[in-house]
Order: sequence, then structure tokens, then C-alpha cells
Amino acid sequence: MDIQKLRRFLSNDFRNAILSIREKDEELIPRLTLKEKSKLNGSFIGTYSEDLKKIRKEPLNACNYMLDNFLANHTVIGVKYFTYNQYHPDKTCFDIITTDGVFTIALGDCNIKDIFPNFVKRVEFAKREGIIKDLSHKDIEEARKLKKHLFLGLNSHRGEIKTGVGYYNYSVLSFPEDKKITIPKYEKEFVIRYIQEILRMYRVTEECFFEEEIMKINSKKEEFSDSNRSRYSSRELGIGRVTFEFYKDEKALIQLGLIEETVKRLELEFKNYTPEDIITGFRKQLVINLYK
Repeated sequence: MDIQKLRRFLSNDFRNAILSIREKDEELIPRLTLKEKSKLNGSFIGTYSEDLKKIRKEPLNACNYMLDNFLANHTVIGVKYFTYNQYHPDKTCFDIITTDGVFTIALGDCNIKDIFPNFVKRVEFAKREGIIKDLSHKDIEEARKLKKHLFLGLNSHRGEIKTGVGYYNYSVLSFPEDKKITIPKYEKEFVIRYIQEILRMYRVTEECFFEEEIMKINSKKEEFSDSNRSRYSSRELGIGRVTFEFYKDEKALIQLGLIEETVKRLELEFKNYTPEDIITGFRKQLVINLYK
């Protein structure tokens, strides 16, 4: 591996990067490609005291060192598993998507688990942390003036599994099995947390009556049931300033189930508050915002 490219990678001096790995004579051969011209012009950020010449001589350790560094120094907001890459059509590829670029791992005749132990756990943890961090940096006051549309995407085939946040959607980490879609428990918990954060951002928790929202969700579930589903069913549901959009088929029931569980948990969190408490709290917040 080129030592200067490794230094640039560790210094975040790239827009997109591809780490291509193949195996020859039972030895790993990694190759790093960095997209876009260097901003550092040959001078590198001196924050790493490790002996990079020694690290690159141990390809397996070098690859894991690079992955850990990347996850620690970027805001990860999505992952694509088993995707296609035009520069490596013969390899199995994985895209780690951040707020400022993409890191692609392309494997030829290698198993991701053998190169990167606990790969899914590592990137999914970074993704969950990154999305919440990204949400916290949004201009909340500007966002609250607008209506938010949110679509919870589900993976319909195993050829390419993707997960992460987009402009108005979140692609849920999900796996189609025997005509059913499975969502890992840890992902379900994160989706609920993500929806909660969106509803809080748009002050839905201050403005809605939870029992009424649950009734609306149950009514929508009836619309999408096998006996009632039709092409005329509304594919939207509004909760405060947030509008959820749905599939036309039974996948809508999975989407509604996630939203219902979120609202029920928020109801438990806020059930001790009366409408008067909420209004009083809102007025206090206005005063705080005015004089802080």
C-alpha cells in the first residue's frame, strides 16, 4: 500500500475512497484509491504517532486500523451491503456513507468477516451514533417552520441491503426472508429512537394527544389490511408537523407498527403531563428563548 495515500486517508484528505482487497497465495493484497485532488499538497496532519511503514507490512491489521480510524473520524449516516461498484464489477462491495463522502470496501474472493471481525456491528454502531449527531446539528428553529415528510424504507431483496438516513427518508436495516421482512431487534430500537427524535424536533410531543394519534394509526392499519386495501387508500399519515408516507402493500403495516410503538412509548413518557402542563411549559420555554 502506498504510504502517502495511507497518510492522506488517515488525515481525511479525500472525498471518496476505495479500499480494494484481494488474496494471492494466502496473502492479502490491499490497494487504496483516493478520489479528488489532495488539499494538503504533500503536508500531512501529524496526529498519528504510529509507525505507518510497519503497519502497512501487516495487511490485515492495516485494514482494520484504517476502518477504525475512518469510523472514529467521520459522521457515518448510512451503509450499503453487497452493492455494485463500476470500478470493481467483479468484487463484493460495501459502501460506508458519511456526511462528506463515501468509503467503499471492495473484496475479491474474500469474506468480509475474515478481514473485518464484527464488521456489521462496528459500522452499524457508527451509523446510529452518526445519525443522532447529524440530527443534533440541524437548524431546529428553521426545521420547525416546515412540514417534514418521512418515509421508512424497507429492503425488498437480498441483492443489496442498505440502511441509513436520506433527505426525507430512513432506510431500515431489514432482510427479506420467505416473503417476510425481518428487522433486527437493535435496529428496531434505533428506528423508534430516530422517530422519537424527529417528533421532538418538530415539537409534536408538545402539541399532540397520544390516544388520538394511536386511534389514527389503528384506523390506517385497517385501511392497509388485506380485506380493505385498495389503490385509493391514503398513503400518508400526519402527526403534528410530521407526515409519514407508506408503501401500497403489506409493508405499510410494518411501517405503521414502528410508528405506533414510537407513539406508545412517548405516551408513557409524557402521560403524567396534562394539556395545561404542556402549554405552561411551552410558555416558559418561549420566555427562556427570549432572554437567554
